[in-house]
Amino acid sequence: MGSQRMDNHINQIILNIKYEFEEGRLAAIELLSSVIQKFPLAVLDERCQFFFLPLVLQLVNDDSKRCKEAISDCMYSLLQRLSTESVQALFGYSKRWSRSSGANSPQMQLASAQLFGIFVDSRPDYVKRGRNGSDIISTVQEVVTKQSLDDESGWELMYHTLICTEKLNKHMPSLMSENYELWAALVNLMVYPHPWVMLVSSRIISSHLSSVDPSTLVLDGAQSFVAKVPGCLYKIASYSCRQLDVEDVHFVEATSTLAIKAITWAFRAMKQYPNICYDENLTNDNEKSKDPCLWVVTRLSNIAKPKGNSRRSSVFKCFAALCTSCNPEHLNPYLELMIEPIDRAIREASNKLGPDDQPDTDPLLALPKDVLEILEDTCGTEAFVTAYAKVNRKAREKRDKRKQDIASEAVHDPSAAAQRKINKQLREKERRKRKIDDNRSKRGASKKRLAT
Repeated sequence: MGSQRMDNHINQIILNIKYEFEEGRLAAIELLSSVIQKFPLAVLDERCQFFFLPLVLQLVNDDSKRCKEAISDCMYSLLQRLSTESVQALFGYSKRWSRSSGANSPQMQLASAQLFGIFVDSRPDYVKRGRNGSDIISTVQEVVTKQSLDDESGWELMYHTLICTEKLNKHMPSLMSENYELWAALVNLMVYPHPWVMLVSSRIISSHLSSVDPSTLVLDGAQSFVAKVPGCLYKIASYSCRQLDVEDVHFVEATSTLAIKAITWAFRAMKQYPNICYDENLTNDNEKSKDPCLWVVTRLSNIAKPKGNSRRSSVFKCFAALCTSCNPEHLNPYLELMIEPIDRAIREASNKLGPDDQPDTDPLLALPKDVLEILEDTCGTEAFVTAYAKVNRKAREKRDKRKQDIASEAVHDPSAAAQRKINKQLREKERRKRKIDDNRSKRGASKKRLAT
């Protein structure tokens, strides 16, 4: 086949990666990947830009997740087969786009961030050469450290930059290990408003924590940013708690799991090295003398007290994780704080059970009861029973005081007492309606329509 005819065929395939329908684009990308895999290396090197630039444009502009993933895989195959000289030329494009300015700079920087991640994945041998890895780290650090935590508008660039950072940490951890400014910025991104950015930053932090033993942090992990950056350990625990303290509609299972792992790790490190928890420049002597583990458990206990199934389940799982990873003597001082929200959840779920409901099969009861058993097995029956009795006594005293306040209100403020009764009657009426609708739906009947 002649050169001109070959170029015409390739051009037609490349034009089809912009096809109107997703399935058509996917078919064209798959065909292009096959061409890249089977072309002779000399021909591929000669036409590398002919493939590369249209793929970059489509990577940035395509709205389909499947197409984006297919394009990334296609570019991965292309870079793997190209010679070092060709890769260097294409890497130069990415570096120039990362420093671009003007009206089109956001799109070019977004393309650059995605390309850097593909380069690290496909050609780590090239990225490790010379200053290539350092150049990527500098670009990543500039994006990560300058982004405002209150502004969500730049989330897409931040997300792809963090994906690149995650790949760098996987393939070339030595480039990031002592870049404490970058690690501190990654910790701050654990509370970024966009959930994707929050998830990736938490994943990077979790990956680092899993490589360090919290019980020997200052010894074996002396170069870890957790030991080097003042107050970083406290921030990891605090931000992980904030990730758990969300409404059910905003709950993300993957983020919750990472937060539980981070809190468990931070608790063990705080118990071993409480002196590195706080930033000496920002805290006074009274705060330094406080038990950081007490703060963590108190925070978790307060998070689980308000209603919210996902939030409570995450905290209870965190308590169970602490039991499986910590020494019993480290948990005994905090037993009451852990039992209190669990006992409240059990009481509330039990009050909602109907006469035909089975408590053993209710998921709202099963998890808290299981966690109570884990607490008892870990801390010992005697300590558990003593703490449980104190929690029940406090709950009873609080309930009696509330009844006294209501009785006193009826005497001193009759109008407020009357309004309280009206509100209670309205809530009871709504509860009965919901129960009737639930029973109807269980029988397969439709909900009763409201009269107009």
